[in-house]
Amino acid sequence: MSIRGTASLALATLILGACNRSTSEKTWSVSIRGYGPIHAGMTIAEATAAGGRPLTLPAPDGESCDMIGFAGDSSGAVRFMVIRGVIKRVDVYRDSTVKTMHGIHIGDPESRVEKAYPGRVRVEPHKYEDGHYLIVGPSDSTDSGFEVVFETDGKQVTQYRAGQVPEVEMVEGCS
Repeated sequence: MSIRGTASLALATLILGACNRSTSEKTWSVSIRGYGPIHAGMTIAEATAAGGRPLTLPAPDGESCDMIGFAGDSSGAVRFMVIRGVIKRVDVYRDSTVKTMHGIHIGDPESRVEKAYPGRVRVEPHKYEDGHYLIVGPSDSTDSGFEVVFETDGKQVTQYRAGQVPEVEMVEGCS
């Protein structure tokens, strides 16, 4: 095969691989532990292997808290909090298509969150807005130490995050 043919084949393989990854990612949902196959407690390498898609690298010191996303994704809709190279939580911003396992997404009314997680929602006032934090605890003891936190403007979900306590409760992320 010629160099041009080899290059074309390699390019086609990359494009098909990217399409397959984005198609499978569209079926992912946010659980109390993470996003799709990527869970809190994984290293970046483990998350890349599980998700089939590389993540951006955190700051070189490796000791800080960083918010990272998928390499090449400029939308920033899904970000992962990483502390000392380990994923602690997933945050969802600006993307109403990313849903939780219970079908909740950005734009849903507060009442829908309460119906989706009956008896598991703790409501607290929002630190910066006239809204709320709807904090969902685990449904069983195997998920002890994990939560989903929905931020609202008092009416609907504006963003949310899921993962390990206490990191998932850090209002200002890595700030």
